[in-house]
Amino acid sequence: MSLAPGTRLGVYEIVGPLGAGGMGEVFRARDTRLGREVAIKVLPQDLAATPEVRARFEREAQVISSLNHPNICTLHDVGHQGGIDYLVLELVEGESLADRVQRGPLPLVDLLRIGVQVADALDKAHRAGIVHRDLKPGNVMLAKSGAKLLDFGLARGSVLGEAPGGAAHSPTMSRPLTAQGTILGTFQYMAPEQLEGRDADARTDIWALGCVLYEMATGKRAFEGKSQASLISAIMSQEPVAIPQLAPLTPPALERLVKACLAKDPDDRIQTAHDVKLQLQWVAEGGSQLGVAAPVAARRRARERGAWALAAVATLAAVTLAAIQFRPKPPRDSVTFELTPPAGIAQIDLPRISPDGSCLAFNATDSLGVTSIWVRPMNTLEARRLAGTEQATRPFWSPDSRYLAYFSGGKLYKIDTVGGPPFPLCDAPTGADGSWSRRGVIIFDGGTRDSIRMVSSAGGESKGAVRLDRANGETFAAWPQFLPDGRHFLYVAYRGSGGVRTLMVGAIDSKETKAIGPAASRAEYASGHLLFVRAGTLLAQNFDAGALKVTGEPFPVAQGVAFDELGSARFSAASNGTLVYRTGSGADLSRLAWVNRKGEIEGTLGTPADFDSPKLSRDGKLLAVAQRERPGVARTLWVWDLERGIGSEFASPGQTSADGLWSPDGRRLAYVSNREGHVDLLIKPIDGGPDSVVLTSPDWMVPCSWSSDGRWIFLMKRTSEGKGTFDVAAVPIGGAAGESAKPATVVATPQDDVHPAISPDGKSLVYVSVESDGPQLYMQAFPSGGARWRITQNGGRQPFWRADGRELFYLALDRSIMSVTVEPGSPPRLGRPVRLFYAPLIARQLTRALYAPTPDGQRFLVIAPLERSRVGSTTVVLDWLARHDKD
Repeated sequence: MSLAPGTRLGVYEIVGPLGAGGMGEVFRARDTRLGREVAIKVLPQDLAATPEVRARFEREAQVISSLNHPNICTLHDVGHQGGIDYLVLELVEGESLADRVQRGPLPLVDLLRIGVQVADALDKAHRAGIVHRDLKPGNVMLAKSGAKLLDFGLARGSVLGEAPGGAAHSPTMSRPLTAQGTILGTFQYMAPEQLEGRDADARTDIWALGCVLYEMATGKRAFEGKSQASLISAIMSQEPVAIPQLAPLTPPALERLVKACLAKDPDDRIQTAHDVKLQLQWVAEGGSQLGVAAPVAARRRARERGAWALAAVATLAAVTLAAIQFRPKPPRDSVTFELTPPAGIAQIDLPRISPDGSCLAFNATDSLGVTSIWVRPMNTLEARRLAGTEQATRPFWSPDSRYLAYFSGGKLYKIDTVGGPPFPLCDAPTGADGSWSRRGVIIFDGGTRDSIRMVSSAGGESKGAVRLDRANGETFAAWPQFLPDGRHFLYVAYRGSGGVRTLMVGAIDSKETKAIGPAASRAEYASGHLLFVRAGTLLAQNFDAGALKVTGEPFPVAQGVAFDELGSARFSAASNGTLVYRTGSGADLSRLAWVNRKGEIEGTLGTPADFDSPKLSRDGKLLAVAQRERPGVARTLWVWDLERGIGSEFASPGQTSADGLWSPDGRRLAYVSNREGHVDLLIKPIDGGPDSVVLTSPDWMVPCSWSSDGRWIFLMKRTSEGKGTFDVAAVPIGGAAGESAKPATVVATPQDDVHPAISPDGKSLVYVSVESDGPQLYMQAFPSGGARWRITQNGGRQPFWRADGRELFYLALDRSIMSVTVEPGSPPRLGRPVRLFYAPLIARQLTRALYAPTPDGQRFLVIAPLERSRVGSTTVVLDWLARHDKD
């Protein structure tokens, strides 16, 4: 089917052809509504005539549209017009992997990067129950933003004999047999079970991925044949030429991985794309002889054998004498096992093993959204909840392994794990993580503009433990961890918006600090080593705790350890060699759920991801939300059409953006973006027009509320000078073109002032100020300012107005959604706060939004934790060093 330029399919105008395949032709088109270019894929008429094919086409299109992943080509829309069925896809500019391989093998670093991205995309699909069935280099595009997997789930892998016209007419083949009989389609990537007519599953994609990895490494296909019969015979009974014969410098670990992907029996193959991704990351990390090319490793082994032969004669007598005098020690070996989460638990956070290795503590959130501390002695099979720790976060142990300290409601507490009530130690309104010294001192991180704090374990007033080097751009410090002497401690210093991290050493009796080196994540000291996570791999490196320096090279300890881009790695180690770590995505995966005023979940939106700061348009039809599909990357701003249930990335490529805010008419979005070391507040039309920079700042800012008359955007903005907290500012909108707005500070107290919300009539401003008793809601007149009125008594955050201005919502400290009635006046009359429901929300820092009410206030879109089925694994390793020492 050929569509001439200018042809219209709905709002899409054909520009020209892009290519053709067995499942249809692809055209470049322009979305006249949003002003962007897209790809239109048209279903061939001979297939569209079959009702079953059309039904499958539409059904799978709906499924694929839910696969929001940076390495999967996004499906924007599906339509039918004038007898033509079509898909609207993301237009991916770049080169196909097939074209790149024709120029020869890929460099190892490029191969591993592309392989990880494709494996991650497959893993996302497989977890959703979708099998690609036609993975090949021609379906992988190499764009500037990374590899993009195309034709996901639509080119279904047909088996031999299924298509009426034979293999040459299989819808999975891009070209038929040539005159010489050489198959140029996708048979080269078909698994043996596909050729035998069995159903394809995730392991079939693993086979195809192995073929693609082989081709990237060697520049040649894994299986070749001069005829259909010889090619099928090769796939069914032959092994491909060994990769080192074609690419001698290939790491043996990569060769073994490819061989494991190409096992003839699906049961003998690597079983998941997630495991393929982890092994590719392992190869990328290097370490030991797994990353040494086969010839190099062989030469090294030959030299070692020669050296041992020469030394054998000289040492024989000494060895014999030692054997007589000493009994050989039994070989050490580590023991690894997984812990079963308690029944009814939906989410588990950072686990902490006690210093003596006898007990494990962790945060767990149940299906009702209640988070508590749980403890599990290692000599029992059951974990128990610590009474009185509801809404507690980040527990850490005392040196004697008896007490736990934790944060809750803006305070630091300690509790005896044997029994007894919690005891408050000090105010800690922004505390997040801590460590307890045998010298009776507790250190913890403060706010995102603060240093490490310290307080006596008996209680008192906290004080600064380190001095931030603001002259060199340090903005905050986090993740403190005491070293064995109880005086020095590790911590991570952040520069800019948190992208540059340095591992530091401080001391409780001095403000002097020492840099250890770049920080991949938070670090712990255990058994003479520093433990940290890089790209999901837990690494260990020798550390001299006396000289405070690392030696040697890091070596891998475990794979698939959860982490995020701010360095929150989920592992913990004890002095007896016990290691505990969490596996999973690393990001705080969550779901967007619709909840009514009774707290009943009425539905969900999209697929699980790491969501943040949802904002609904005034008409309730559009959603702006920051989301991240995988760990190690920043959240980006997405826009969701709620009527169609389809979302797409909103910001331009190459930007790191989040915190969207709708204009009153819903036609523009304000958002922030990092550009060249500074932060811009931008406004962009949703119809695809260019964005405009409203305000530029060296520090982070978050747009929170846009006045109904469109004249003001209210934001919370960090202050560069002095206290370094958040203030509330109002930015005028609508100045002359190219003229930079000048923000007016509206609220500035010594504490953080966040979450401004202007009333629909523009006369009253509600905001949150962090007091000694925690965050509280206040109201003051705008623009006159003056006196302020306190709204809450027991704390609150994240206020939102109902569209008519007669009701105010906020989030209580226990995560309940609260309601306050409002009667217009000067000042407005406020009712008593009423609890609507306990919200099933994930944990976030003070400045992040976790919910958004609909304009009429009858429903709430909340960021909720996942069901128990998505709870990752907690792995325990006894004597984690044994395996490395054995190697």
